[in-house]
Amino acid sequence: MFALLDCNNFFVSCERVLDPSLQEVPVVVLSNNDGCVVSRSNEAKALGIPMGAPVFKYRELFEQHGVKCFSAKFEYYNFKSQQVSAIASEFSPNFEIYSIDELFLDFHGFKYFNLEEYSQNIKDLILQKTKIPVSIGIAPTKTLAKVANRIAKKYPEKFQGVCTLDTPEKIEKALQWLEIGDVWGIGRRLGNKMKDAGVYKAADLLKKPEIWVRKLMGIHGVRMINELKGIKQLELDSPSKKQSIATTRSFMEMISDKEMLRERVETFAFSCAEKLRKQNSCCKVISVFLQTNRFRKDLPEYKNGFSVVLPNPSSSSIVLSKAANAIFEAIYKDGFLYKKAGVIVSDFVPENQRLINIFEEDVEEKHLPIMKAMDSLNKKYGKNKIRLASQNGKPTYERKLLSPEYEEFLKSNTLPEANFRFH
Repeated sequence: MFALLDCNNFFVSCERVLDPSLQEVPVVVLSNNDGCVVSRSNEAKALGIPMGAPVFKYRELFEQHGVKCFSAKFEYYNFKSQQVSAIASEFSPNFEIYSIDELFLDFHGFKYFNLEEYSQNIKDLILQKTKIPVSIGIAPTKTLAKVANRIAKKYPEKFQGVCTLDTPEKIEKALQWLEIGDVWGIGRRLGNKMKDAGVYKAADLLKKPEIWVRKLMGIHGVRMINELKGIKQLELDSPSKKQSIATTRSFMEMISDKEMLRERVETFAFSCAEKLRKQNSCCKVISVFLQTNRFRKDLPEYKNGFSVVLPNPSSSSIVLSKAANAIFEAIYKDGFLYKKAGVIVSDFVPENQRLINIFEEDVEEKHLPIMKAMDSLNKKYGKNKIRLASQNGKPTYERKLLSPEYEEFLKSNTLPEANFRFH
């Protein structure tokens, strides 16, 4: 059996840990630059606020119903996520952290355990130690565990946060209840195609011939069908190193100043370099792009990007920032209002397997001790405390709605860098 543990309205729950007075109050958490809603309390959902709602369109409703709005506290959510994961992982030797607020536990071999009581203990301990409410779905496959978790969230009073699908009868009833668009891996667009073919519930999909499913979804669809039948197709995944790393941002206000935009690009390159060192990799290729606001048809449009192959693979913030700056100079055009920019690094090699170009000076050995020292100090004293002279130290996104409780929390806590991005 697998269990899927999912934190309830995770970002909002984290806000309520900081400020308990937010309980039973409509709360929303906003995306980068405070632009859209990325998490909603149940009270906010009841007001009809959809996920991804643009703030400017719902501002009047927020004021009318006293909706509390907060900027996303990325580092803090990561901190709470690690707390939840650390507790849950003690209950199973095998687990998979699926996202910032979800993880799978492997209960295979737990033959003499009452898994429902066992999971209730996990849920209660997490609430006691972290104050984060969670729901747990238990089933023979990962896909069915997702279904069970959705049911546990939908009917909290009936299931007390834990739903088990351990018999064919329970599985059949759950699939007859589940909308086809809510099946893990289908989504809205594919769900609409299936509805056109008369597939409205997950159970309807099982009635379709395999050849129809394979034609529409390929081998992925066949695996999904087996998973829904209770035949295990998916194992727990171990974390794998990224094949590319990107730091991209949409700016809250359009930028026309060249030096300000340059500083942002160099900061993005610095961030990419930190992430490379975190996984002990070096990159061979770096790319930079700039873009104006494509939604402002009244303004002149411009977008451009360029990639260069580095003489030697590198994870040095100095090398990558210089390379990003050179590309920036090549693609920047004066007279435009820029809304978005980004840096992408790719074509990785392990740090200890670099092949050096004998015709180019290799500065990596000289820079690496400096970079390690910077990383160590930033980890100990907080992000961006040690940085390049060209950086202004400001975050790469705007967060104007940070609560005073969070500021107080930060005075006595140093938080790790977030492992997840939210946009």
